[in-house]
Amino acid sequence: MTNPSTPTPGGDPTTEAHLETGRLGRASLVSLSLASFFPAVGIALVPLLVFSTAGTNAWQASLLSTIAVICVGRAVTAFARRYVATGSLYSYIGEVFGPWARYLTAAALLAGFIAAIGALAAVVGIFAGSFLLSHGVDNALSFGPQLAIFLIALALAAAIAYRGLDTSVWIAVTLAVLSFPLVLVITVASAAKTGLDLADQFSLSEFSLSGTLQGMAVGAAFLVGFESCTALAAETRNPRRNVPLAVMSVPVLLGGLFPLVTVLQVPGLQAASAELEAGMSAPAALALHAGLGSGVATASDLVLAVATFAALIGFINYGARFAMTLAGDGILPAPLGKIHPRHHSPFVSIAVMSVAGLVLVAALVAALVFTAGDVVSAYYTVAPLVVYLWVLPYVLITIGAIVLTVRAHESRPFLIGTSVFGAVATAWMYINGVINPPPSPANAMSWVVLIVLVVLLAVFAITKRRAPSAAVEVAPQPAAVEEV
Repeated sequence: MTNPSTPTPGGDPTTEAHLETGRLGRASLVSLSLASFFPAVGIALVPLLVFSTAGTNAWQASLLSTIAVICVGRAVTAFARRYVATGSLYSYIGEVFGPWARYLTAAALLAGFIAAIGALAAVVGIFAGSFLLSHGVDNALSFGPQLAIFLIALALAAAIAYRGLDTSVWIAVTLAVLSFPLVLVITVASAAKTGLDLADQFSLSEFSLSGTLQGMAVGAAFLVGFESCTALAAETRNPRRNVPLAVMSVPVLLGGLFPLVTVLQVPGLQAASAELEAGMSAPAALALHAGLGSGVATASDLVLAVATFAALIGFINYGARFAMTLAGDGILPAPLGKIHPRHHSPFVSIAVMSVAGLVLVAALVAALVFTAGDVVSAYYTVAPLVVYLWVLPYVLITIGAIVLTVRAHESRPFLIGTSVFGAVATAWMYINGVINPPPSPANAMSWVVLIVLVVLLAVFAITKRRAPSAAVEVAPQPAAVEEV
């Protein structure tokens, strides 16, 4: 096994072409992790989406989704406290299940990162297009302008990621911080205008188990991938202490915020039902009803586009380092493991993952324009795919945490209990998509994910067979540095 600071495949060992071990401090890692999950967009959209499925008891569904993801996070940290690896869940899972689980996890997460990058580019396009539309650009949501927005957003995000982690963290966190206050002001103003109507929201008279479970799956969709910061473990200072903290920061801080803002927004969403049905975005509708004016409503679209761009920077960094790890293991072509000698970034993987995300979202938009003429539907098609692709890794890692604990002869009933709940709740996200499928064409994603996994496993097998037997590993596999 090699140390994470070992030069990566495709790099010249005589140069400084390697990841900078211990570069990120705790504050930087946690800040990037939070910024990558677009707090402003979550505050703007989670209450609406959960309310649309769970009704006035939406806060319950939001709270359950938070608890479920926290339980998965507890399982992830059981590994993160023991091992340092750049391969995220892929590196961890081999400790308990061996190669077959690593390959399944690799296929799911690789496709998941590509889908997430494409989905984020689509959200940037939707909000930026809506902003341009409100300023007289009538075709801002048509295919041509949207494709241009996707290309610009991905190119800029990739260029920032190429410049290294310091640049990525500074820009992503700055944009996330700048975008946060406006949606918070809109939320508080809406609650002040309409009141909280707690008697109705906390009443169980309209409780629906099926609606609550559907809302739970919707809420969890905004937290899926929260553990992606583990891909930066080799570049983090004191990773066995700081990575678990960063992992749990998203479900605890952001996940804990979502039920609260749901309680604040639901009365306003009920009052603004006509505007929402007409296609107005949730923050814009809430701003108008709160008396903040059309200027604030219009500005919210631009703010949310900026917040999503910050998340795009984070996921290109995560996805590129994951692809780099797979290249180091020989299941992706070796050039994806090359590190820039000056910026210490996996520049080939950054380019490939960005292009893959662009191809995915452009193909979906083109297909939807051809079949239905609806560009905005692209995001609602790829979003379920992102969720479904993370289900298998989450189920495996929660079961793996139990196996790891039993093998170590540790008495940890809380970890085992939370892992069981996390596994069941995560599996439900996929099962619910089969039993209660979303509208077409998103309903096909539960089957598309299976086809994607089969195709990628075949690609891995071919690449692995052709890879040199002496390939250098980016991170020790099945995991990296073991805790003493």
